[in-house]
Amino acid sequence: MRVSRVAGLVAGAWPDRPETTALLEASGAVLAWDVLADGPVPAARVHDPELASDWLWEIYGSATDGILDGAEEVTVPVDGDWRVRAACRIVAQLNWVEAWWPASAVAGVPAVDPVTLHAERAINLSIVEHFLDDLDAVVRALATVPPEVHPELAARIEALSENYGVARPDVAVPRQADYALAAGGGPGSAGTTVLTGSSTVDWTLVPAGVVDAAAPAEWAVVRRQGTTALDVAVTPGPRPGPRLAARFGETDVGLDEVDDLGRFTGSAPVPPSVLMLPPERRVVTVYAPGFAEPAALAPGAEERQAAILAYARSRIGSTTATLTERTAR
Repeated sequence: MRVSRVAGLVAGAWPDRPETTALLEASGAVLAWDVLADGPVPAARVHDPELASDWLWEIYGSATDGILDGAEEVTVPVDGDWRVRAACRIVAQLNWVEAWWPASAVAGVPAVDPVTLHAERAINLSIVEHFLDDLDAVVRALATVPPEVHPELAARIEALSENYGVARPDVAVPRQADYALAAGGGPGSAGTTVLTGSSTVDWTLVPAGVVDAAAPAEWAVVRRQGTTALDVAVTPGPRPGPRLAARFGETDVGLDEVDDLGRFTGSAPVPPSVLMLPPERRVVTVYAPGFAEPAALAPGAEERQAAILAYARSRIGSTTATLTERTAR
């Protein structure tokens, strides 16, 4: 494992993109795993070596001294008691699932159950709480877990709640949402459609689960009663979320309506000159105002999103996945 000190102390290869990064914030450092690499040993950004030195050995073993003392290359031992590191990995993975799980009816990736996620994270936070930045992390995590949890977790959640003196909510919370694929049909309504297309939705511009992770945004330029309009539609995901909008060239469209197919839709007038846009500029960008600003799709984003969708599908039912992932429905 390489150790860099060019921009702070970084051990290992830090993941390139946020949508592939599983993070855990600890005292004095942040740990990160690349979910597509799926390796057991994380990268670390150490911002306070003194604080991190109290626990970093539980992650890197005998390599810790070299990481903190100026070595440029260290070897993390294979053998050892890595229970804490495994718990860290689960917490980080669940943080990734909550932020990036690509639920998609189009791609066959079901939604995860948030109750199972919260319960599983609380259990694993209790294993690693001795080096967390947040001293109340376990208590707050338990406070979000309702009475009914997955049978594999029920006894441990009950014991933890008693040990920490946490009164959990006595009402059920919504479970994973059911949602249907709105397939077929263009975004236009009555009128003459003169130009259509579809664009990939950039996951970094919308909160996780608000739109179907694999469905493209569809757009159409339509002539109606002597005016030209841009219609946009995008398939929703399993989670409610903030208002969405779309940008096409210089035109912004609020996706404030729901059509007969259940899609978020919107329409805005455009000048006839929009038909003269070159093909590379005929792109609609869906975003959540206040969450992100519209931006061009990053190079390689489509391939990366396809890889993440395949990764998520591989986790469903896998014995090596978290309970939250393998029981997605």
